[in-house]
Amino acid sequence: MSDSPTASPVERAQILQAAGTVGVLTSGAASGPRMLAALCDPAISTAAVAALIEQEPAMVARVLRVANSSYYGQPRSIRTLERALQLLGLDAVRGIAAATCLDRGLVRGAVAALIEPRALTLHSVASAAAAEALARERHPELAPEAFIASLLQNLGIALQVQLDRAGVSAMLAARAAQDARDLVMLEAACTRVAHAECMAVVYESWQLPESLVAATRYHHRPLAAPAAHQVLAGYVYLGGVLALASGYTYSLEPAAVTPAPQVLQLLALEAAAVEAVAEGLSGRVAALIEALLS
Repeated sequence: MSDSPTASPVERAQILQAAGTVGVLTSGAASGPRMLAALCDPAISTAAVAALIEQEPAMVARVLRVANSSYYGQPRSIRTLERALQLLGLDAVRGIAAATCLDRGLVRGAVAALIEPRALTLHSVASAAAAEALARERHPELAPEAFIASLLQNLGIALQVQLDRAGVSAMLAARAAQDARDLVMLEAACTRVAHAECMAVVYESWQLPESLVAATRYHHRPLAAPAAHQVLAGYVYLGGVLALASGYTYSLEPAAVTPAPQVLQLLALEAAAVEAVAEGLSGRVAALIEALLS
């Protein structure tokens, strides 16, 4: 793999071609990526969101299902999109759009041929739940972006499988041989491009905010991110660490890892707060799976 932290023009074109094959570059106005990009516009109105969702009946059904899930504990059935949006808010709808992208890329993508999609989905959801909860402790304004970036980070692995099947197979063989190097080092030795960079390129093509692009590109090395985005990248990193520590592992990250002290210092998180998030993670994951992906 190249020493450059970003993809070359040739690699970028190959990543986008792989993304199209996996199905995460759909061009419909109400597709998951298009909707996610629109929802990241701080000026968008609820009426505009409703108009966008109404273009895609499957998305309407998903929003109503989430609004009526036990996660929100509503005593009455929510039957209209308008009421669902009032209940959920834009942050939750962003999460629904992100979950649509995750579902398409992991469950239906080529990743299933090499890596168990259920394990990867659970790791993604656990990482998102942990990152969001951690961000609420010190930087609540970053919680929605921490959730989205964490939920979608593993789509990059689906793109890796499509782009460099031999490289991913080599990583899996190394893990089977008890190679304990962290994922960044393993990717550098085995693959043409890192999964984080694959997803960052896709985010750029979706025209998502630079904060999400940077947090995704550097989520394994948050201190290497531009200074303005290190904290968000730190939450995405730590969410993934807590997911692994809580048993949400998968074949490329099969064991818990020790969080980098410098990242904990960057986020100024108390140990008790991190432990509380870890303790409540399994219940939140189950609720999110039911609400977003059932």
